[in-house]
Amino acid sequence: MAEDQLRQIFSQSLNPDASSRNAAESQLKSLRTAPGHALSVLRLISTATDSPSDMPVRQAASVHFKNLVKKGWAPDEDDESRIMLSLSDQDRTLIKNNLVDLMCTVPPQIQAQCSESIALIAATDFPAKWDNLLSDLIGK
Repeated sequence: MAEDQLRQIFSQSLNPDASSRNAAESQLKSLRTAPGHALSVLRLISTATDSPSDMPVRQAASVHFKNLVKKGWAPDEDDESRIMLSLSDQDRTLIKNNLVDLMCTVPPQIQAQCSESIALIAATDFPAKWDNLLSDLIGK
C-alpha cells in the first residue's frame, strides 16, 4: 500500500466521527497481516511532513506497529488475540537493523513506542537472533 494511502487511513483512525474511525480501524486490522505492512508502517513513522496532522498520524502508526509486534512477532499459541504477521526473515532483519536508529531520530511520543517495540522483539530474539542490539544501542 502506498504511504499516502496508509497515512490517510491512520488519519481517519483519529477521526472523531465513529463511522469514519471504525472504517479506518477495520482497514488497519485487515492490513496487519499483509506482506510488507509492518515495513510500510515504519516508513510512515520515519517520514515527517509539514502537515499539522503529521505528529498524531505518526504517533498512531507507532502504536499500531508496537501492537503488531506485541501480538504477532512471536505469537503465543494460547493467546486468542494473536496475529500471524507476514514477515520474511529478511523483513525481520531489516526492522531490527533500523528500529534503534528510528527510535533515536523521532520525537519523544514516538520514541516511547519504538522503545517498547525494541523490548518486545528483544524478549524473543536477543541474543540469538539479534546479536547486534547492544552494539546498536551503545553506538547511539
